[in-house]
Amino acid sequence: MSTPYNMAFACLDCCKSFKRESNVTPSEFPLELKCPNCGSVAHSFGRHFKAPKATDKKQWDKIRFLFEHGFRFQKIRIGKNQTHHDTVPYPETMEQAREFVMKYKDYAIKSTNGI
Repeated sequence: MSTPYNMAFACLDCCKSFKRESNVTPSEFPLELKCPNCGSVAHSFGRHFKAPKATDKKQWDKIRFLFEHGFRFQKIRIGKNQTHHDTVPYPETMEQAREFVMKYKDYAIKSTNGI
């Protein structure tokens, strides 16, 4: 049996986050679930996502922006060794997010539905 993973899901409509555990590999985990709070779509943001408070509009706007550009808080590794020491931190502000999207666009997740 594989090790269980706790994956974070976030609803970009009601700004709520929740985790779901599964024994499948991260690549087999669903990309979307129904939000238990509002019933809208909640998107998978991986194991390392830390949601801001629901009232923190600036941070949720930044998360939406990153998501719309293919960043689901997946680890981005750069450098020759591509070890955990080469992991790029996610931006803290919208201004940094704009630069991040341009700089790391080759690491964005390409979606089949145009998002």
